[in-house]
Amino acid sequence: MGKTSFLEENRLKSKRRYSVLSVLLAGFIATSVFGVGLSLYVGLGTAYENTRNLWVMLADIDLTSVQRTMHERMDEVEQRSDWVAEQVASGALDPSFQYGWTSTMRALAAADMGVMAYGLVTGEREFIGFNPEDMSDIRRTLPEDDMLFSELAHIRGPISNRTGYPRWDPYFDRTVLTSWVPLFYDGQYLGTFIQYLSLSNLSESLIRGREDLPGTPFVLIGGNRVMAHPGLRNWGEKTTTELVNGDNIARSPIPLPTIHDIGDPVLANIGKSESIRLDPDDERHNSGIRLSGLEYNDRYHLIVTRQVQTAPISPVVIGMYFDQELFDDEWDRLVLASVLGGAVFILSVIVAIVLSRHFTKPIRRFASAARAFEDEDIASIDVPQLKGSRIREYDDAARSFNHMMMAVHDRERITSLFGKFVPQSIAKKLLASGNDSGVLPPQISEATVLFVDIVGFTSMCESLDPKQIIAMLNDYFDCATQIIERHGGIITQFQGDAILAVYNVFDDLKNHADAAVDSAIALQAEVEKRKFEGLELKVRCGVNTGPMVAGNVGAKARLSFTVHGDAVNTASRLEQENKVLGTQILISETTRNLLADPDRVAKAGDVLLRGRHTTTELFTTRPDK
Repeated sequence: MGKTSFLEENRLKSKRRYSVLSVLLAGFIATSVFGVGLSLYVGLGTAYENTRNLWVMLADIDLTSVQRTMHERMDEVEQRSDWVAEQVASGALDPSFQYGWTSTMRALAAADMGVMAYGLVTGEREFIGFNPEDMSDIRRTLPEDDMLFSELAHIRGPISNRTGYPRWDPYFDRTVLTSWVPLFYDGQYLGTFIQYLSLSNLSESLIRGREDLPGTPFVLIGGNRVMAHPGLRNWGEKTTTELVNGDNIARSPIPLPTIHDIGDPVLANIGKSESIRLDPDDERHNSGIRLSGLEYNDRYHLIVTRQVQTAPISPVVIGMYFDQELFDDEWDRLVLASVLGGAVFILSVIVAIVLSRHFTKPIRRFASAARAFEDEDIASIDVPQLKGSRIREYDDAARSFNHMMMAVHDRERITSLFGKFVPQSIAKKLLASGNDSGVLPPQISEATVLFVDIVGFTSMCESLDPKQIIAMLNDYFDCATQIIERHGGIITQFQGDAILAVYNVFDDLKNHADAAVDSAIALQAEVEKRKFEGLELKVRCGVNTGPMVAGNVGAKARLSFTVHGDAVNTASRLEQENKVLGTQILISETTRNLLADPDRVAKAGDVLLRGRHTTTELFTTRPDK
């Protein structure tokens, strides 16, 4: 069967074929129209997102305001504490001078202090202070463990302003935060200046004006302690009543309630909420705000929080959450949109899979046929033929691929067969020359020649069977060819048992001198460690560099590629000189001068080569190189 008939037989004979473009466009338009229609139908689902963003924005504004108020108030308190400590340390203010101290304290009240009480703690556990609203006196004996900070300050010496951990104080019936600083003059402890800051105002700031608005505000500290919440005052009054009835009112300030004590189930389960990612383009993305959702008792709650990193106490979290009632309608639309969107997605995936499997089948055939040439020798395998297709472009491509593969297969067979008689690189250049003359333009180049000969081959031939000699030579030549070609050399001739190889003739080989020497060393090592058809061999090598002429010589009907020049003859003579000098590899001075590391060879002697009038300096390889 001829090539043409074989290819025509594989061509699909059909009255009608389809363009891949028209098929893909039809499928794309159909799915797009269907998808856009559904998107328009469920577009009202965005109302949920808009509503959520609106309330998140309002919550963000409220939280930012509370955070700013907290910072401003704490900054004022700290500045006041530091000022009092500096005045006492400098001697301008003396706590023991009653008139001067009282006058200074009253002067401080002229400003909007934002504190509930302030004054001096003496060594007798007595707090002597003032209420800044009416400047009434406050005198109370502090519990022992509330005096711990004062005792520590007395021991440690002067320190900067410190802020205590928030507590519920039964005396003030509020959540309080204490700011204190020890007072020293000339190294002597005089007392502790303390300010009580009411944290209940934070709850009032969050709640004020929101009585008719959705959302429950809160402030947490230490991860699960409640600093501010609409239910905090009721909890404090209940707790105080229990302590009074239990005659325990004189105890230390009461720790703040946990999220489980305040009576708010949403706050109690806030740790189970799932984070909601903000849109990267949202300007609140980098403001520290965090969104999360909590499903509790079949109701959904949106939680907006922000962590105050710069708080003087344990990291504070301020937040607000909204009940499901705010989002019911939008949630229903979103569920509908999700269901329809999921159905469209599944349908699109199914359609895409079906279409892709159908229309990529020819492509898979192409890939399988191409891989056959990657895994096998293209010249020795059967040429795979692709079947036709109803898709016009696929069918045309299959026919072109089949023609191309048969041409490549024939070309590679020719190259492979040709390469058995001439070097592969020369065979490829001859095939690429574009003519049938088989002649390559001769060229002169500086190259390196490697001449290799088997030691005692003549006597070996006299004692061995001819078939054994041929088998041994083929095994040896195969080994030598692999080594030489691996280092970039081209074998131009097999002369009996000798090999003539050149480096840097037609292919540019930068370190051709090193390549030839490396080939000789590798060949010597390989010959020493193995046998060829059961025979042990020894070889001698001659390496020389110089100008030479490379080209085709012979009759018109039969040509041979070879190299000519004195450099080639010198390499042969160097190989012979190994007998005289007792070496295995001899290298000329010209080759030695081109080595990347000339010290890798050592001088072997000065020899008067045949046809020369002066001696030639020869080198051999060092054992350690």
